Amino acid sequence: MVAVIDSAVRPRFGPHVTFTVDGGTVRIQDGTYRAALPARDVPLTELARLASGMAPQELVDGFRGWLGRDEAAALDVIERLFSTGLLIDPEAGWLPSVPGAYVACRLVDTFRRAFPRVLSGSPLLRDLAGTPHRGLALGLLAETYFVVRAASWTAEPVFRHPMTTAQREALEDFRASESGHGELLLSGFGAAGFDAGALRHGREATETMAYSHAYGAFAWQGVAEFAAALVLPEVPAHGGDGARPGTDVLDLLQDRHGVPGPLLDAFRAHEAEDVEADHGGLPAALLAQERNLAPARVEHLFAVLHQMLDLYRGHLDAVHRRYARWEPAAAAVRLPDNALRHN
Repeated sequence: MVAVIDSAVRPRFGPHVTFTVDGGTVRIQDGTYRAALPARDVPLTELARLASGMAPQELVDGFRGWLGRDEAAALDVIERLFSTGLLIDPEAGWLPSVPGAYVACRLVDTFRRAFPRVLSGSPLLRDLAGTPHRGLALGLLAETYFVVRAASWTAEPVFRHPMTTAQREALEDFRASESGHGELLLSGFGAAGFDAGALRHGREATETMAYSHAYGAFAWQGVAEFAAALVLPEVPAHGGDGARPGTDVLDLLQDRHGVPGPLLDAFRAHEAEDVEADHGGLPAALLAQERNLAPARVEHLFAVLHQMLDLYRGHLDAVHRRYARWEPAAAAVRLPDNALRHN
């Protein structure tokens, strides 16, 4: 992340950031984004200087003095402020090129700000938060399995592009760690009465297919585009706490909807493996190798992210249409018809 703090950007806090100094703690807030750091008698006027931006080394020196720590500690704090969207550079878009590491920070920030709006008003999440509905809960897990199943081939096109050694190693590790995750999820469905063989060859909802295959489409475009697409499934939706987006949903499915424990254990094992492999850091690791991204390409990467968000919402809505009135039988569970043909 040190590559972000270079001559290509002049970091600053956004226009709506507020600062408070409470004893030896500085608190920084911008909407739902908050940070607190121990500092030694930092006058608010010093922090306010960052509203107009400062040279990278001046920023590092300032944080060294405020923290009373060495440069490594200062860079760590600066990295966290970038990754949570508190430190920005609005003029970066006017530069002839921007470092990919900085673009990664902005993509993550945009995702975290937009994701709650994607979920807002979702009929699927509304109904899952309501009365028990086993069919809807199992339908969500089945369609999620279909997405993971598709990952076994949608990522392959990215390896056709020229890339750095670091990018290739990161993508090879990603492919290896994802290998078999579809079968891992499939192994749990027997506890809910599914026939694993039938589900393995089952047909996903149309919108689920569009969402899952979009990763392959963007992988064909380039490494940076594939990295931008991966922000949605791999980066934690909330910064700083390490929580995975699906964890609360899995708890809800178990506690409220009676989904069998072995099935949810398979999904939790999948999430745990992703966390252990640090998939949340993969988009930034890939983009950090893109040293100079032209403004048009940066704009396209943000379009990729927004398209993935739209496709994901379509996937959620398809789950609701397909399974909202589905009552799975106790044995030989058979999925309802495709979402677009379900009346």
